[in-house]
Amino acid sequence: MEVKPTKGLKVSVDATREALFEEEGVEIKKIAPFKGKNSNGVLTGRTLVGYCEVKMSDLDGKKHWYPIEQILAENGDALKEEEILIPTEENSDGEADESGEEEE
Repeated sequence: MEVKPTKGLKVSVDATREALFEEEGVEIKKIAPFKGKNSNGVLTGRTLVGYCEVKMSDLDGKKHWYPIEQILAENGDALKEEEILIPTEENSDGEADESGEEEE
């Protein structure tokens, strides 16, 4: 089963990389695997392009951004990020044209 990454959801992180948001941009950094209880955290409810923000109280008490596919809910369910379509000028009726063809 899959669950949406919602605020307050308890999770277990098995990440090999982390996103670091800085003034100059975003850096994806490799990290060492977690051991034991240090892998537990709580989602803040913020997601961005395949990454979730997790408050890692057992690790260091700070918020970290980990790949959504490397995070499991406390019960072992996978997380599924909701995709939100953004209308374009060519197609402003709220639905994306998935055919890939241009309209005339």
